[in-house]
Amino acid sequence: MTDLHTHILPGMDDGSKHVAMSLAMLRSEWQQGVTAVVLTPHFYRDMERTDDFLRRRSEAYDALRRAVDGCAPEDRRALPALSLGAEVAWVAGMGAWRRVQELCYEGTHYLLLEPPFQAWNEQFFHDVYDLMNRGFTPVIAHIDRYLGTQKPEALERLFSLGLPTQISAEPFLHWGSRGRMLRCLRSGRAQLLISDCHNMETRPPNLGAAMELIRKKLGAQAESLFDETDELLRPEVWLDA
Repeated sequence: MTDLHTHILPGMDDGSKHVAMSLAMLRSEWQQGVTAVVLTPHFYRDMERTDDFLRRRSEAYDALRRAVDGCAPEDRRALPALSLGAEVAWVAGMGAWRRVQELCYEGTHYLLLEPPFQAWNEQFFHDVYDLMNRGFTPVIAHIDRYLGTQKPEALERLFSLGLPTQISAEPFLHWGSRGRMLRCLRSGRAQLLISDCHNMETRPPNLGAAMELIRKKLGAQAESLFDETDELLRPEVWLDA
């Protein structure tokens, strides 16, 4: 399985603070059956220039690759394959950005988009349409965060676009939110299970426990979900085998 949303790159955002933590997170992912991880640090265009973000991301990735390469061969084989992306926070006008491609999932035209937490307005949808018209496909980050906060008509409008939509593992592990998350999966409104992991303590990799629960509740549909997580964003092979 592929984890398409992580904050494992060291020192990039509110995720992993150092390489040792990143390696521990990657080992945990592998132990839970995750064979490929996309590194998607937060990008806030209103706080940082694209050039600066891409430079920092490259430096952090190089540091992590050096640490992986420095592991013993048997340890290196127990780590997921790595690829780059970014969790891009919506900013008004982003539909016209020139450098969207550099922020997409590596090798694709899929952009991991974090919608605003305030009410979705016409400008938000205008930017989503602009991205789509330019040949990009927004991938909606952690829809679980918006199910209880956005107006039903706004959610329906977004769902009607048929965009790939992520749902976080964490809410499946709590009684109070589990039912709503399962209904979201059953309806097909979310298709991609992600960890959105940030550390090893308060927001650790947790796909394994969520997958076990979903398999018990959804049966065959769960296997379809996990297959889609691996394949939906692969118009060509873009992650290491």
